[in-house]
Amino acid sequence: MSLTTSLHDRVNGMQPTKRISLKSLFVSEPKNSNHFTFEKAHSKLREATFAVFHNKTIPYTLEELYREVEDVCASKMVPVLYDTLESLFTVYVNELLPTFLDESLQLKKASQIWEVYCHKMLMIRNIFLFLDRQLPVVNPKYLCLWDLALNLFREHILTHNLVQPKILKQLLDQIYEERTGTTVDRQLLRSIVRMHMDLQLYQKDVQGPLLRQSQQFYAEEADNLIKQLSVSDYLAYVNRRLSEEEERLNAYLNPTTTRTPLLATLDSELIAKRMEYLVANSLSLIRDRRLDDLHLFYSLLSRVNGGVDLLRARFRTHVKEVGQAIVDNPDKSTEKDKVMIQSLLDCRDSLIQLINLGFCADPTFNRALQEAFEEFINNRPNKPAEYLAKYLDAHLRTGNKTQTDEELERIMDKAMVLFRFIYGKDIFEAFYTKELAKRLLLGKSASVDAEKAMLSKLKQECGPNYTRKMETMFQDIELSRQLSKNFRAAQQTPYPIDFNVNVISPASWPQYPQLAANYPPAMLSLREEFTKFYLSHHQGRRLLYEPSLGTCVVRADFPTSPGVHKELQVSEFQALILLQFNGPVDVPVSYAAIAEATAIEKTQLDRTLLSLAAGKGQKVLIMKPLSLEMSPDHQFYFNTQFQHRLIRIKFNQIQLKETVSVSPL
Repeated sequence: MSLTTSLHDRVNGMQPTKRISLKSLFVSEPKNSNHFTFEKAHSKLREATFAVFHNKTIPYTLEELYREVEDVCASKMVPVLYDTLESLFTVYVNELLPTFLDESLQLKKASQIWEVYCHKMLMIRNIFLFLDRQLPVVNPKYLCLWDLALNLFREHILTHNLVQPKILKQLLDQIYEERTGTTVDRQLLRSIVRMHMDLQLYQKDVQGPLLRQSQQFYAEEADNLIKQLSVSDYLAYVNRRLSEEEERLNAYLNPTTTRTPLLATLDSELIAKRMEYLVANSLSLIRDRRLDDLHLFYSLLSRVNGGVDLLRARFRTHVKEVGQAIVDNPDKSTEKDKVMIQSLLDCRDSLIQLINLGFCADPTFNRALQEAFEEFINNRPNKPAEYLAKYLDAHLRTGNKTQTDEELERIMDKAMVLFRFIYGKDIFEAFYTKELAKRLLLGKSASVDAEKAMLSKLKQECGPNYTRKMETMFQDIELSRQLSKNFRAAQQTPYPIDFNVNVISPASWPQYPQLAANYPPAMLSLREEFTKFYLSHHQGRRLLYEPSLGTCVVRADFPTSPGVHKELQVSEFQALILLQFNGPVDVPVSYAAIAEATAIEKTQLDRTLLSLAAGKGQKVLIMKPLSLEMSPDHQFYFNTQFQHRLIRIKFNQIQLKETVSVSPL
């Protein structure tokens, strides 16, 4: 039969496998009982063992030696043979000791002696394999031959008070040299480490001193580098050192027992003891969106207790500072407030990307982001809610034709994220309802589906009571369309004016100022007809007309566009003023005459006249003198030089807080 024995029996295989053939391992009595004598066999085996130890030729075949061992065991002389081997092993080990005691001993020599020792012990074990198998049966206290060899080497050589310190110092010196950049013989170090592991001295004699040396080395190195390097460079240094130690563990240390405490030493000295300083000086990484550095920073801080907590707190502070700068407006700049919401959304998108790529999509950082947004947004009451409503209004209006339905949906979803942060949801409701009313009454909604989708999002977030009035507004508009259709169908003779009415319930719509005005007879007649029609179907109700929300399309002919009828899309007040210029084009109309004819309240009249005479690209009237302050002496002329590339021209109203420029035509 074939028997395989290798150094793997003691440590993961460092010597080539030895193969021997044995005819039989079990005999009941000496095979050569007629010629066997213990003394003769004993002498042969002693001689063979001595020859192995001293590199001499064995004068017997291996098969002959195997039979002698079997016969000795069969003659029940195992204890004697075991004692003989133990004595021979001890003598040989003591012969090796002087070499280890030599002051000039180097690791390479120690490794060579150890490798030769192991090889010889394996050869002897193979010769005495039958004995080795019998030892536990004969006496459980007997060590197997390999363990006996290890014990003797450990007791007589490696634990010697003049040997172990010398070998350990050279080993640690080599590791130190490698850490400082010197190339070392890793195979040699691996052999020395494995020797200690085989002799069960690694953890006690190597690992402990190695950890202490590592702690001192990295503490001093970190102290020197923390103030010299930038945060980014220091993080790269730590990552490099961790990789080097991982490589060192796999190359020649014992990763099973050393990896955890060694890397914990690096974590403590390079990260944990420096993390407060690093986090405090990490603002540039966050501010400049250095995602690779932040990802490394997060990974390193994840290795130590409280590291990620510190980074998250710094991140939250940064978010609050950046967001507060966007929301605050100490100079009361209208332009800054107008871009507030878009700036917040862009900021949040950037921070979300930072969390996903820099902080491994850590959900606790998302929560910190939400907390910071909620805090700084509500540090300025009302304004974020107001401008969020106006932001949505800008995207839901017909004038915004650059976005697809999918883009509009994403915009609404992002706006809802900010909406959730806002405490003053009633403020948002007031402004959103006001802007929604304008879109519905003036026909400026880009998409009814988008409007209802936004309404559904608000309802889902705040409940049905929050959107009840808004839903009523949609119902009023839909009923008004049918009402206008029915009114036109009921007229026996079509009116020269295309007339549409929105009948709204005051309880659900914003309150509007009651403004009076004088209307031309044709418009008054049409309005009275509609009132009769409505009241005939809804007894007990009262209609109150609100001119400030009305719109008109006025046809105008300009000498600059002969044969082309321009259509001016204007408010009711603008239409009432333009109707005063149906006379000769060279005859001015005074401010006083316009005021008397239209009966429009002065503030409203001034704003409306400015929109027609001073609006950019919309100067359909000429004003003299050029002034923002109106007086009864102002004269207005029809602008015969007015030009516009469009057929239908939409005229804007000038808001109370807006400023306009007056310049000659």
